[in-house]
Amino acid sequence: MSDLDACKQWLNEVNWDMIHEDAVTMFLEWGNNNWHDAMRQPVRGSDEYSIYFVIDTWEKPKVVLMKMNNYGSTTLCEKRLPEELAKSYLESIGGLKGIHELSPEVREWLTAELGD
Repeated sequence: MSDLDACKQWLNEVNWDMIHEDAVTMFLEWGNNNWHDAMRQPVRGSDEYSIYFVIDTWEKPKVVLMKMNNYGSTTLCEKRLPEELAKSYLESIGGLKGIHELSPEVREWLTAELGD
């Protein structure tokens, strides 16, 4: 999918504080959890999931809505960042390729795009 409109159904479930590393720890790295950590409580059932946004910089930077459960992650939708925002974001992370968390600027742009 390439349009954020397809993902508006998930907006009420988005965990804006979740980052990819925490989702992997919670859902895929069994035994790598601190039971007392409020952010990364281990999942207790196969029906649990988390929905969150990331920035994928492997190619041209894009924002991706992910759904993570104990079977792995699914991309719900994605949208490329505007050129100037992408350039600024890449500079802020030193051009690193990978899956990254949202910056305040990208989150502001994203919420405007989603009509929040």
